[in-house]
Amino acid sequence: MSNSDLLALSDRLRMRFDRESGMQALDETVLKYSYVNGSRFSFKDHEFQQQIIRDTSSRISLRKCSQVGLSELMVQKTLAMASSMRHVRISLTLPTNEMASAFSKDRIDGAIDQSDFYSSLTTAGMNSAAQKKLGSCHIYVAGTFGANQAISVPAEVVICDEVDFSNPIVLGKLNSRLRHASIVDDHGYRGIKYMFSTPTVDGFGVDLEFQKGDQMYYMCKCDGCESWVQPTYADFRIPGWDGDPNDFSREDSHDLKYNLNKTTMNCSNCGKDLFSSLMDPARREWVAMFPDRHERSYQVSPWDVPKYNTPPAIVRQVQDYPLKSDFYNFVLGIPFSDANNTFNTSDAHRSFVSKSPTLAYLASVIQEYTVMGMDVGKVCHLTVGVPMGKQLRIIWAEKIENSRENPAAPQVLARYDFFKCVQMCVDAGPDISLVNALVGGRTDITAVVYVREIKGPKLFEEKNSEPVVNVDRTKSLTFMLGKHNSGDIIYPNDENITRDLFDHLKTTSKIRRQNADGTFTESFQKSSDNDHWVHSLHYTMIAAEMKFGLGAGSIVIPAPVSVSTARIGANTDEAKRKAREEEKLRKYIVW
Repeated sequence: MSNSDLLALSDRLRMRFDRESGMQALDETVLKYSYVNGSRFSFKDHEFQQQIIRDTSSRISLRKCSQVGLSELMVQKTLAMASSMRHVRISLTLPTNEMASAFSKDRIDGAIDQSDFYSSLTTAGMNSAAQKKLGSCHIYVAGTFGANQAISVPAEVVICDEVDFSNPIVLGKLNSRLRHASIVDDHGYRGIKYMFSTPTVDGFGVDLEFQKGDQMYYMCKCDGCESWVQPTYADFRIPGWDGDPNDFSREDSHDLKYNLNKTTMNCSNCGKDLFSSLMDPARREWVAMFPDRHERSYQVSPWDVPKYNTPPAIVRQVQDYPLKSDFYNFVLGIPFSDANNTFNTSDAHRSFVSKSPTLAYLASVIQEYTVMGMDVGKVCHLTVGVPMGKQLRIIWAEKIENSRENPAAPQVLARYDFFKCVQMCVDAGPDISLVNALVGGRTDITAVVYVREIKGPKLFEEKNSEPVVNVDRTKSLTFMLGKHNSGDIIYPNDENITRDLFDHLKTTSKIRRQNADGTFTESFQKSSDNDHWVHSLHYTMIAAEMKFGLGAGSIVIPAPVSVSTARIGANTDEAKRKAREEEKLRKYIVW
């Protein structure tokens, strides 16, 4: 190794040592220079925070409940890092631009303004809501929806707040911002990334990150049996209630025979009331369930701040949340999946709803009207359905290649004619030429445009002047979620089709975000790009709703398609040609 190589290695090691030393002392920086609401920052009654702020891991995820001070902690850690590091870009994201701007002006500016030290490091003219300069470091604050700035700045540090309510595509692209970061840890991770959020559903967002990490819990040493335990909601004891606390409902909470004010949290080992142990910081310690994993992940629960979240105070909040999932997400800080927010993709449900028999498509050609939906892409996902009463019976699902050399339009139109389709819906993009060829090729093919909201109970609004339908995405997908989970969508009796389709359904869940005013905003998010069958199925359902109204639950199956006698002349040849095409298609389709 040359002298220059040795010097370069020495410089890298010194920089790493300086960074490690500075990061390990971040709690000292915060205690010395930070203020909250006019008072000097303190870990008192929030002792669990100290290890989080000192943690030097390059990858940290925090799955948390609401109102435990973690957003404020991340602000203080960000400012401490910016004041301790040199020439580093820090990117901090929140779900939307509006939230990012409000957070920057309130939390970040508030923390800077209260600290003479941080104020002295700011640069005049470079302290906007979107960008701040602190010493030689830059802090960029952006939303993930409707903004490109979140992914346009190379960064050494990426901090994502409210991960589950952010744009997952943008969050994924933020990883590319770290590719040229000068910071590299011992495990090869480049740059620093923190992700934290209230969780929503299992296997999505921050829960996915938490499961990949070492899963740290703030354990408690019981002063009764001196054993270390991991407190959970199952350890609650509600006087008068003999069942599992997880089964205690909002309705139960109003029953006077249950004394919520006397609720305790007991040791899972000896049964003693744990509260005195929870209140003693000397009896609390972060413990990793999987210490050999390189990524760090924390679970922050309400009883980690026991002074402000006593067992009675926690259980009383059941009354504040109509949906059980909201109580679990925001109060307990754990994910919750049920029929209200997640497609049932269990093997049992798949077996129960996979009933469409072999050759069902032939019956549809002869007896029923059919509807179709297709997700457009390089590979188009086509679904064919038959409305039967309140049910939608899926009789065919197929992938069709779509390229410049082999455009999908002729094949799709052939399927449309063969199945005697009366309504088809396709997404309005990304291949505009294919969409135009389809909507121009048949009268009842309509392009779907997702909109944020349609007033009233309607799922969609048709445009009279053009073949376009505006669809309330959240409301319509919620309708489809209910149809699927209740067994009112019947799938082909073909495992190859249904396994692939159900794998796509696993990626999509309904997320509920609590607003500052206590209201909730719902939206559907995906955990991967393999959601094409979700949209194909959704467009098929929209087509059925447009023609027949599945939501009414009282659909009369239409009369069979009338078949007119072919006239002598040119039309006879056309009828023969169509007959040959149908016969070829029958041979092609294999269930």
